[in-house]
Amino acid sequence: MKPLFYFLFFSVFALCFSDEYEVLLENQQKLSKFLFDEEKYDKEMAPFPDDSSQYFIKKPWNYTLDIIRLKLIDVDEPKEQITVILQMMQTWNDRRLAWKKEDFGNITGIYTRLEKVWSPPFIAFGASEVVEHRDQNHRMVKVFENGTINAHIPLKITSNCKMDLTNFPFDTHICDIRAGLPEYNSTQFNINIWLSDDILNSCLLGNAAWDIVDSSCGQEHVRTKDGYFDDTKMGVVKLMIKRNALYYLYMIVLPIFIINSISIAGVFLKDTEKMDRFTIGLTHIMTMTFILALIADNLPKSEQIPLLGRYIIFGLCTMIVALTFSTYLKKISAFFGEKLKSTRSSFGQRLRRFIGSPLRISCIIIFQIINALAVLFLIYRFFAFEYEYGIENCVATPKTMDVIAEHFMENGFD
Repeated sequence: MKPLFYFLFFSVFALCFSDEYEVLLENQQKLSKFLFDEEKYDKEMAPFPDDSSQYFIKKPWNYTLDIIRLKLIDVDEPKEQITVILQMMQTWNDRRLAWKKEDFGNITGIYTRLEKVWSPPFIAFGASEVVEHRDQNHRMVKVFENGTINAHIPLKITSNCKMDLTNFPFDTHICDIRAGLPEYNSTQFNINIWLSDDILNSCLLGNAAWDIVDSSCGQEHVRTKDGYFDDTKMGVVKLMIKRNALYYLYMIVLPIFIINSISIAGVFLKDTEKMDRFTIGLTHIMTMTFILALIADNLPKSEQIPLLGRYIIFGLCTMIVALTFSTYLKKISAFFGEKLKSTRSSFGQRLRRFIGSPLRISCIIIFQIINALAVLFLIYRFFAFEYEYGIENCVATPKTMDVIAEHFMENGFD
């Protein structure tokens, strides 16, 4: 008896919900025909007229970009570009797609294809490449009863970023990612841009070579005199990126310090011949020049010499001075030794003994101290750099920038 009861109960339950689902589908089809009737809705036309209407001065159209995820992929220093992946949610309002939920079974929102609705002409300003990582068949939007539309877009953006590499490898850069609707005047719309808390409070947005230590967003008002982009607004995401300096410390600075130390000791050895000194010096110069060339290939061609380059050049100059001094040290010792040979004063005898091996050892110590001071300065800069842009600053970053100063340009966009 009980199995029969359960069978009848679940049959009635499934029948009721099946009828409810069919009613829901019927209401959705009815709503879809109502919204996307070709005679009523033209997806090729914007939901507002041009800026000649005074309506938008009182009530501008709103366009919102929510940055949900952000990941730094690459930094190309010679081209002064950064590449990031953004997961963004676009939100805008199309009043032509509004409906009364009571007329359609209390449906408050529906999903549909992006190509069925009008979408804003989103443009990333100052970007050399914008790639959307989404198949055409998977481009969906959600339409709400008041005409609000949400569309998710995953983008890979390669954006230009001016870089000052004076302090390389202890350098930070502020890079901007700008987006907007250049076809429309600033009186027609407001652009709002937001960063999620995961982005603002996370230090894991970079890659092995770079970290994002600060991020902020805001609106920028652009006025130009080129006659086309006269007055528009754009959303701006500002990223402060920090280089991983430890890599250069143990891959370049430490080997250079060891090479300098061995070379200095080699040219001052007592039994080192003149040709051997020149061989050591020439090998050192070629090694430093090769390292400088490797660094130069990865940096923009600018008139400023980076800090790491100055360290290498300083070590090179130190080695040249040490080589020159060691070459003439034997002649200097022989000359003053002959002059002081006949002296009977205690000072003269001490000086005569000093210009031999003690002078050579003293030169090694002096030049090694100079070499050590140079590398200690870089180590100090490294710890100061890591302290200034540490994790605690990343976690405490401000959530948004309310206002970004107006940006004026004479000859179009950067």
